[in-house]
Amino acid sequence: MSATGATLSLFDRPARIAAPEPLRMTMRPYQDEAIARIHACLGEHQSTLLVLPTGTGKTRTAATYVRQHGGRVLWLAHRQELIEQGRESLEDVTGQAVSIEKADQYARGTKVVVASVQTLRGDRLSTFRDRFSPDLIVTDEAHHAPSASYRAIYDAFPGARHLGLTATPDRHDEKAMGLVFDSVAFVYEIRDAIKDGWLCPIRALQVEVAAIDLRSVGTVAGDLNQGELDAIMSAEEALHGVVGAALEHAGDRRTIIFTTSVENAHRLAEICNRYRKDSARAVDGGTDPRARATVLRDHKAGAYQFLFNVGVLTEGYDDPAISCVVMARPTESRSLYAQCAGRGLRIAPGKVDCLLVDLVGNAGKHSLVTATDILAGKYDDETLALAKEKVADADGGMLADEALEAAARELEHRRQIEAARRAALKGKVRTRVQEVDPFGIFRVKDPSTDEWSERYATPASDKQISALSRFKIPIPENCTKAQASKLLSTAIGRREHGLCTFGHMKFLGKYGIDALNMPFETAGRICGAIFKNGYKAIPRAELATLMGREAGL
Repeated sequence: MSATGATLSLFDRPARIAAPEPLRMTMRPYQDEAIARIHACLGEHQSTLLVLPTGTGKTRTAATYVRQHGGRVLWLAHRQELIEQGRESLEDVTGQAVSIEKADQYARGTKVVVASVQTLRGDRLSTFRDRFSPDLIVTDEAHHAPSASYRAIYDAFPGARHLGLTATPDRHDEKAMGLVFDSVAFVYEIRDAIKDGWLCPIRALQVEVAAIDLRSVGTVAGDLNQGELDAIMSAEEALHGVVGAALEHAGDRRTIIFTTSVENAHRLAEICNRYRKDSARAVDGGTDPRARATVLRDHKAGAYQFLFNVGVLTEGYDDPAISCVVMARPTESRSLYAQCAGRGLRIAPGKVDCLLVDLVGNAGKHSLVTATDILAGKYDDETLALAKEKVADADGGMLADEALEAAARELEHRRQIEAARRAALKGKVRTRVQEVDPFGIFRVKDPSTDEWSERYATPASDKQISALSRFKIPIPENCTKAQASKLLSTAIGRREHGLCTFGHMKFLGKYGIDALNMPFETAGRICGAIFKNGYKAIPRAELATLMGREAGL
């Protein structure tokens, strides 16, 4: 019989005989704060989210909360590596035996269960619910939580509190995390973790590969169409471009490369080994688990340098010695990019930084995520765009944070220069002697004479003042937006109808010539005749001839 009194299946396997004593480790300051915030949020809300970057110990942090919680806990994961890592961390931290519910393994006799999401469905979920009723559900890689398979499990235990763990809360398919989590306990950004010394700095490098032309690639669910993207990235020239970039720039760094498909990953490894014998291997979701474990173990041991993969290493793969990540899978998804980049950001002895190699070509309409995007945080789009330009121009790449800071400084300097220029222009045009009334010349009503004009007393903008100056229209004293708008719309309207300018009207008015409805060409000829006449009025006959010529008389 199980602890709940249910009969065990013939396929039940016992949990480990005994768990080790709880591991007493020093928690980092942000982890202590995160745990306190989780307690507070789950005291007030049914569910909450913990956001910690890859490599900052979100599993260990959550396991410590589980130990303090002390109740029955269901820990959900969707991959074999995550399931094993979850159990190991929970046993290390809590000192309790932890059992697994997955495939032919059935949990029994423990307060903490790590379960496979793929297993807990249909009848299996029903029988599990009869055997185990958690007080707390913890979802690892919780950006998957809005999907139907996860939500069915949550619905089966409506009374349980729920803690989600993720490094990437912004789902690329735009499903709202708010459908599952009603609070966010704690967020620790990648840039903060780097600044605090818990992750290594990012060295960004953009390598242009001419064969990568994404103009014909469409989008699906917020990211590049996978099939169309793979067709581009699997062309022979693109494959050799990817391998060439890795061999040229990785140096002796232990490297992982993210690719677009199973075939693509294995072809890239084969080509890489042609260039440099026994330097590369590839894994994918279909690789035999034992063979995959051997490939990963050998990479960690330094038996070869380049590990190509598709859909395997984005989550749950930990090797602090990785110091180069090559993105041979262009993406518009910040969350996917952050997951991939995170594989190389852990700190390790002798590790100075992580080189993130972005392979770029003709992106067309697409806005591809690069290394600077995951650090952008407080910076606006203009700063981010300039930082990307600086990385692209840097020979050998540059630290992404330095690129962002340099871009911010440069843009601030530009803004100061522009502000000074505008101030000088404004001072110049607003102190100019107003010789004539522009509204009188145009014969339009000055908005300031209306009773409602006080509602539009906002000063004219710098852009309006600059435009009036270009039209050579005198600026009214204390010019308002309404006045500037009236003058500009009149001037623009005259230009669209081929009529003469304010300058023409003002000049010809001095000679008693009414140019209100005069075409631009006619006014120009009359002004030219006056100039030639030594700025003296021209004879009436000549004026009539000039005006008649335009009318076709």
